[in-house]
Amino acid sequence: MQVSAIIAEYNPFHNGHRYHIAETKKRTDDSCVMAIMSGNFVQRGEPAVLEKRERARAALLGGADLVVELPVPWATASAERFARGAVYLAVQAGIVDSLSFGCEEESLVPLQQIARILNDKVYSREIKEYYDAKGCSYPEARAAVVSSILGKDCTQIMLKPNNILAIEYLKALQSFKSDITPIGIPRIGSAHDSHAQDDGITSAMAIRGLIKTGQPYDGFVPDGTLTVCREAAEKGSFPSLYSNLETAVLADLRKKQPSDFIDVPDVAEGIEYRIIDAVKTSVSLDEIFDKVKTKRYTHARIRRIILSSFLGITAQDVMSLPPYIRVLGLNENGRMMLKEMKSRFFVPVVMKYGDVKFLDENARHIFALESTATDLYNLSLPEKRPCGTDMTDEIVRILP
Repeated sequence: MQVSAIIAEYNPFHNGHRYHIAETKKRTDDSCVMAIMSGNFVQRGEPAVLEKRERARAALLGGADLVVELPVPWATASAERFARGAVYLAVQAGIVDSLSFGCEEESLVPLQQIARILNDKVYSREIKEYYDAKGCSYPEARAAVVSSILGKDCTQIMLKPNNILAIEYLKALQSFKSDITPIGIPRIGSAHDSHAQDDGITSAMAIRGLIKTGQPYDGFVPDGTLTVCREAAEKGSFPSLYSNLETAVLADLRKKQPSDFIDVPDVAEGIEYRIIDAVKTSVSLDEIFDKVKTKRYTHARIRRIILSSFLGITAQDVMSLPPYIRVLGLNENGRMMLKEMKSRFFVPVVMKYGDVKFLDENARHIFALESTATDLYNLSLPEKRPCGTDMTDEIVRILP
């Protein structure tokens, strides 16, 4: 059985995602697809617009065979840690032959060259020295150092949105010395986080904008996604809105001191003082984000810091690697994949809450963080849900 892994958020699952899965299967002799998907919070530092099991259902209807969860410490982390955590799960699954991801280059060769340089400790020190000396953002420092080695064309390659994650996936595969084959699928349609529309394909960001403003989006998502969203809306669980959590996040921030941010991921250089000062004079999260933003600290990084603080995620949590594989959904092919994966016992597989008691202390801690994150996510829904649903909601099964 050939298996391809795809790392995604599916926030929500749209026509571009369906194309990516279909193209992956086309290039791999109709391999089975394991989607490694973020849970209820995503890398932008906000809740997903649709609950994770509903997104798993949409992915299965769109061509995926098995959907497993990227735990919240890595799902809400920087691109490097997001990619490293997800690739680690692909490696530890023990059944993955290829890793398919979107990129903006026809060839992976320049991306692989960049990844090798970024994995080199000598060049890592050079990047840190450049970053400290120039006062620029870290991505700018990386691009400058790599371009000095490979040429100026690398700057544009590195800063293209889809290439950023593609390079991180390649870095992780190299650092784990994995024999998983990388497959780059050139992006079609509008650019990442763009509002442009191209023959039924637009970005997830544009679709979320349509959803949140009550505009039609059915032309940009498969019928399966549309059905899942409509059924979720009827149950009062769609769409999730960060604005529903805003007061809770602001209240949490107003209780904090600078010292409370010391152990939060990505906090450095006294940014915690800027956050606290902004909190004291702000009445909205957007106002805080704008006041804290600097040349080095982007909006996305600030959002992730504040969300991690709210969810109780520490730097120590993301310094490790995901300690289990949690299944969110499967079809018949996924069931066979899972059977093969469980026979190898590389890392524990969690199917139900009862499996948690067999995990080690660190894994139980990560699961507890995930459960708490879901409890808080439930407050972002149109009809709020009680605590404990992450332990009781069942795996999505699409079986004969």
